[in-house]
Amino acid sequence: MSVDRHSPAVQFARRMLINRETGNPSRPQPVTLLLGPVGSGKTTALEAIRRDLGWGVVHAGFDFGQGGRAGTIDVLTKLAYSLSSKWRNRPKPQFIRFTIALIAVQAELSGRNRDEDLAQLKSLLGSLDRIIWTPAMDSTLDTLTETAKATGLVEPPYADLFRQTFPHLVRNIRPRLGKALRSLADFPHAEGRSPFDALLELNRLAHGSARDAKAVTEWLMAAFLGDVRENHPRMARPEEKSPCTCDISQQRKHWHNWVVVLDDVDHPGGTEFLADLIAARERHAVQHPNDREAHDALLVIATSGRWHDDWGTAWLAPWKPASGAPPAVRPIVDCEEASYDDWANPGTGALDSAYYPVRISPQSIGRIARILDSGARTPKVTLAHRATGGLPSAVEQLTGRLRASDAREGDRDLLTTDPRGEQDPCYRRLTELALTEHLDDVHVDDFVTAAPFATAPWLIPDAAQSRIDQPHVGRILTELRTSLWVTAKNSPGSTTDQAALHPWIAANLVSALARRGDGDGPTYTDQFKALRDDPDTAQDPVRLAYCNLALGDIGEVVTFFEREFNRIPHAEWIAKLELVLNAPDDLPPERDHAELYEELVNLDNAQCPAGRSEIRNNVARLIAAGWLTANPFAVRGQAQHQVIANAFAALATTSHQPDVGALVSAKEAARRGEFP
Repeated sequence: MSVDRHSPAVQFARRMLINRETGNPSRPQPVTLLLGPVGSGKTTALEAIRRDLGWGVVHAGFDFGQGGRAGTIDVLTKLAYSLSSKWRNRPKPQFIRFTIALIAVQAELSGRNRDEDLAQLKSLLGSLDRIIWTPAMDSTLDTLTETAKATGLVEPPYADLFRQTFPHLVRNIRPRLGKALRSLADFPHAEGRSPFDALLELNRLAHGSARDAKAVTEWLMAAFLGDVRENHPRMARPEEKSPCTCDISQQRKHWHNWVVVLDDVDHPGGTEFLADLIAARERHAVQHPNDREAHDALLVIATSGRWHDDWGTAWLAPWKPASGAPPAVRPIVDCEEASYDDWANPGTGALDSAYYPVRISPQSIGRIARILDSGARTPKVTLAHRATGGLPSAVEQLTGRLRASDAREGDRDLLTTDPRGEQDPCYRRLTELALTEHLDDVHVDDFVTAAPFATAPWLIPDAAQSRIDQPHVGRILTELRTSLWVTAKNSPGSTTDQAALHPWIAANLVSALARRGDGDGPTYTDQFKALRDDPDTAQDPVRLAYCNLALGDIGEVVTFFEREFNRIPHAEWIAKLELVLNAPDDLPPERDHAELYEELVNLDNAQCPAGRSEIRNNVARLIAAGWLTANPFAVRGQAQHQVIANAFAALATTSHQPDVGALVSAKEAARRGEFP
């Protein structure tokens, strides 16, 4: 399979590969996190990164989403097994410290007589330190792996994996035990004991309490990272001769990191493993402040479909606006902007962090065009890009439908009907997004009911009890944010709490609610009236206009924007207009744009028949055309864009303000199909 070397995730990984220039000391490495909601292509991105690394960079991986909780020791064993493969043009890595520690942990010692236990442990290790492998050694390893399973050293779902990998690690360490034994005695829990006495203490901890189990994990993690630090320089010279397209000026001689890719760290065991790794790094750096090799050369690239509180200390959650954030907290960036320097140099007053969360980039319109075998600016490609927000799984779902369709400008039902006459496609898509996976007693129907609250373009404050007193709404809003479906609006003109739900989930939620059958629950009108009548909404005329437009009351909205047109700067007026025009609608999807546009304009004429100003006429055209065009499931066309552009042009001629530059800019954006 070919590698998309231009994908943002692959390019990001390449920028992070440099460990150091030849001759320089080691430098700290981040735990990078590729963040994205369900269907954003996180696993695909990791696969592309691994293929791009090829044999040129030592790497290994683990998937936390395969079922069952993975313990830190399970993950370390699998990583050590993979990293100790034979890499082209390099000596074979050996995880000696880690393997000896595993053996010591699994040894069945009596714990009653120190001398007997010491002799038994020495005999066990001595039996493995030989040139010729015997059947008795296989039997010894079988006993050790059974002990690991019985004592809980490995999690039950990973017992078979441990049985497969552990013998490989043992075979790979012989006969170099002396130095590794001495370094294992350097761990704080050894308390200055001799190497074998230190291993006895490790064995005692392994068979002790849950608190002792934490110490065992710390010891094994330290052993694993110690092996990485020792192996990396020994293997660095051949790495310089491997294929390399690293992003470094003048291609100065350098060493690569080793790379560990971890998928779905939001699943059980994932964040715990990352915390254990970071804690071990910090302990080692404190204990060896002057060591040129104090930092291991292990770059972690992990994926997560959920936000974790541990990351929020130094990094701003995606749904929180930058304007209200403390100066010490940094906003996360997209893959394209991420780099080692960005992570390592947080700036004055910003907090350092061992984590580096970045957003995984959506598919570009050019990529979608290639998937649909169509031009980048054709109606079907533009529709797919806007409706899906570049969500790869959504693009894949729509590919067959759009390839076989002639997307006619003005159509509104292409994505809301199933040509086979089966289940409502919007409801089916919502089900496939696993929205309820982390919520007990909450169903997809509850998400549909909460659509007005979830899709409102502002963050509902904690004090807004009247808006969230409906069943499950508070939990649903929290879940949508945690699962990375909500992004703060940090653009000029946005309010401090303005945010956006991902267009794919937002459009499907609203469409499912608008077409909900009688008796199946609260209706679209019921729920948007509840949002409109909330006290917080009533105090904000822009948000009130948003709700009125969602309910189809175009006359009230036109009146508001006509009144505001010459009262506030045009740039502010346009920002408010754009927010309101993105209100959803429950208009019949089978009726096309032209028919509905004329009906809306006539409706405003009927509501305000006398004394109409030229400003009102143009505002009415602008709102009617803009509202219909903003629907993510509507097929846009140049005729619609021109109506919006003409309205802006006409408004510029009737303005009482000295600067109409914002109106002219909006006109040009509309002609390009970029407004609203």
